[in-house]
Amino acid sequence: YQRRVRDTRTEKWTSATDLWLHGFWSFDWADNYVKVSRIDVPSKSIIVDQSTPPLYGLVAKGRYYAVNLLEELDAPGEYYLERTTEILYFIPPSGSDLAAADVYVSMAESIVQGNGVSYVTISNLRIEYARSTAVTFVNANNIFVTGCTVANNGGSSIYLTGSNSAIDKATVYGNGCSGIVISGGDQKTLTRGEISVTNSEIHHYARWKRTYNPGVDWQGVGLTVSGNYIHDAPHNGILGGGNDCLFENNHLARLCYEVDDSGAFYTGRSWIQRGNIIRNSRFEDINMIEKTFLGSESVQAIYLDDQMSGWEIYNNTFINCFKGVFIGGGRRNLVHDNNFKQCPINVHLDNRGMNWQSSSCAPGGDFEKQLESVNYQQPPWSVHYPELVNIMKDHPCVPVYNVVKNNKYCGGQFIDVSQTDIDNWLDTVTNNVPSC
Repeated sequence: YQRRVRDTRTEKWTSATDLWLHGFWSFDWADNYVKVSRIDVPSKSIIVDQSTPPLYGLVAKGRYYAVNLLEELDAPGEYYLERTTEILYFIPPSGSDLAAADVYVSMAESIVQGNGVSYVTISNLRIEYARSTAVTFVNANNIFVTGCTVANNGGSSIYLTGSNSAIDKATVYGNGCSGIVISGGDQKTLTRGEISVTNSEIHHYARWKRTYNPGVDWQGVGLTVSGNYIHDAPHNGILGGGNDCLFENNHLARLCYEVDDSGAFYTGRSWIQRGNIIRNSRFEDINMIEKTFLGSESVQAIYLDDQMSGWEIYNNTFINCFKGVFIGGGRRNLVHDNNFKQCPINVHLDNRGMNWQSSSCAPGGDFEKQLESVNYQQPPWSVHYPELVNIMKDHPCVPVYNVVKNNKYCGGQFIDVSQTDIDNWLDTVTNNVPSC
């Protein structure tokens, strides 16, 4: 991989032996780090080591910056690590008093670990500075983490898989990757995991890996995310997939500011991940701030991507969001009794399954394979989701049976699709009224 540059600045990088670049190489919603093999001065090119390829390839105009480069160490907060001599060069943040400051060097990969454990409670502790994820419970049950501050870790704060567990009143910030990760339940049997994240504040995460490291990462059945304030991060606030999960009374603010084609609440690419509810929540200031170059200039408060279906979204407030609710070709989504303010587009609806994404929903495609993986025409699926039994015979690539009703909006275009398309797609959009 080779990246051409326009100026001569990189010529002073030729002697660097541990130079990396961090960038958005092909899409403005996916970043990674690449190691520089060498600087080719005659061609004004940066040659990337083949062992660290750019994510999704490398195209022109992608944003990037140099990492771990002594020659560019010139601003407060920057550092350079000389690995051979183990010397750290660091310019402290402006106004810092190092004589009075607390200085930490992370040594432990993690701080709390449990595998297959049960009935463990961690309460009112401050847990910080793990090199990876601070608190990890795998295949555990009846785990309770309450009133803890878990912050400033290289990975995530809390990673919890299992059942019948809760994270409550946590304060999470400063992580290199995501905030809290939960997974529980069994999709094939629709067994509920009963894991919850409640009454927590999660902010200023994804400092190292900027994308797909949300405040709450969820996977499973019967999970609850409630009463949380998730804010100030470059990409998603809540991201995941599963069944019969509840997201309520959350406040998501100032997210997705460094990306495009993304959502503060993101889920996508499934017909079987359904029965989920988003309600009584507030989405605020979901807009791009950083200039992007590689894709669609659009971010959404709630993003049901790539034919995601079977969600209910109601009694939420959207304030100053580039787009409010985005239905990307999905079916049987119910959007009702929400309040939109200062959103240029309040609701988006499209029919991507009828054009560029038709291979996913056609017979034999990815969605039918998902259905077959859970025996969708047999109990418990045929009983719990009867609308799926004949889905492959019911306009499988058309975004049918979406209902958008009883919403209020102040400013912007309410829905960016024509009434003719709404009728042709067998959708219902009714009683959505201006209210300023």
